[in-house]
Amino acid sequence: MYTFYALPLSTYCAKVRIVLRMKSVEFKELVPPGGSYTATEYQQIVPAGSIPAIKKGDFVVHDSDAIVEYLEDKYLTPSMRPANIEQCAQLRAISRFHDTRLEASVRALFPMVKKGMMKVAESEIQLAADRLFDDIFRLSKIINPHPFLNGETISLADCAFPTTLWMAADLLESLGQKLHFPNVISDWLENLQRNPIIEDEVTKNRLAIANWIASFNTHH
Repeated sequence: MYTFYALPLSTYCAKVRIVLRMKSVEFKELVPPGGSYTATEYQQIVPAGSIPAIKKGDFVVHDSDAIVEYLEDKYLTPSMRPANIEQCAQLRAISRFHDTRLEASVRALFPMVKKGMMKVAESEIQLAADRLFDDIFRLSKIINPHPFLNGETISLADCAFPTTLWMAADLLESLGQKLHFPNVISDWLENLQRNPIIEDEVTKNRLAIANWIASFNTHH
């Protein structure tokens, strides 16, 4: 059994959790020892000091992409990666777009929510929202789900997006902005959430985000 170090708010952790569950891999989930990925106790186990991470015996690997690629190599059923190397490269590029563009734009909203809407300039919120809208528009141009990114089967590349996209919508709403998904994205999300594992992870992640937002609204 693997030990899976994770936090409820993290979309990267949700991605790994989805793959672990879809592949029926046994794991026990723990928060990082010391309560944070910055804690010395955790960094003694995971020197990179990042989450998610998995551990089994002396084997430790961090970074969500590295973890899910390992799981795909280790547990072949269900297959979550195309056999065609060109298609595989294209899906990896979409995954990198998530990590380097979309998630970064979503992450930029967190300090604004912490400050509270009344303490953040409207122009600052609008600039962050516009950057996120642009990333989502670009995403709609680089994906072609039918109904998933790898055709009829859910791929590794699909797994990070559901929680991240809903996180974007929920954070923006708390800042007074409305996010409308392009049809290609809303249809893709709807198809992904027909999978009970993905629906469950989206529900749990959105609840964690809602509670996090509420904690700052209470303070302000």
